[in-house]
Amino acid sequence: MAKQRILACPLCGETQYEQSVCKQCSGKLDPDGLLLAEASFGPWYIRDEDNPFAPGMTYDLLIQKIGEDTLHRFSLVRGPTTRQLWIVAKRVPGIAHLLGRCHRCDEHVDPASLACPMCEVAFGGYRDRDSLGLEGIKSKKVEANGVSSFLGDTAIFETCSKPLTAPTRVQVSKETAHNDSAVSDEPGSPAFRALQRHVDGVKRTNQILMVALGVVCIILVLILMNW
Repeated sequence: MAKQRILACPLCGETQYEQSVCKQCSGKLDPDGLLLAEASFGPWYIRDEDNPFAPGMTYDLLIQKIGEDTLHRFSLVRGPTTRQLWIVAKRVPGIAHLLGRCHRCDEHVDPASLACPMCEVAFGGYRDRDSLGLEGIKSKKVEANGVSSFLGDTAIFETCSKPLTAPTRVQVSKETAHNDSAVSDEPGSPAFRALQRHVDGVKRTNQILMVALGVVCIILVLILMNW
């Protein structure tokens, strides 16, 4: 009888016998299920003692949790607008107004409002999946257009980061040649050190010649005195 393999769920880390659905987080472990799960990953977290090792979620999935009544005003949330620190949901920018409260002054607000009628702080959505909101860098804020926190496909696509591309060898060689030519005559460069060695050599040669000339002059004086 073949032994059944043990695996760790890629979504929550639960160790279990190999199967198609995780016994802890109920995530589908087939390729399609994992691909679907990856599409929901993001920098937002809801504190859940029953599933403490679950990955972060997107802002849109967080909004869905509000609609399902899984997330309420006193839930603990962390994300880009909290610098990844746990904060009560009614104090979290981007989330509190969807729960009917202003995150700054705690005023009751309409979830569809674009700003607080009391303190006038603006509300908006935060859909950048790569921004954690750390090190004092403000997370990219997506202002709502018409209805708070809901955007069309065009607006969402505009928030995507531009992919980075590796420089080609030609670009690298050009940049290196430019940098070399730019500093070739500066102190510390090979050309500068070669010039400095040449000057030092000329100085030493002159000193040797001066000493030799002095010795010859002394010898001539002594010869003339003996005559």
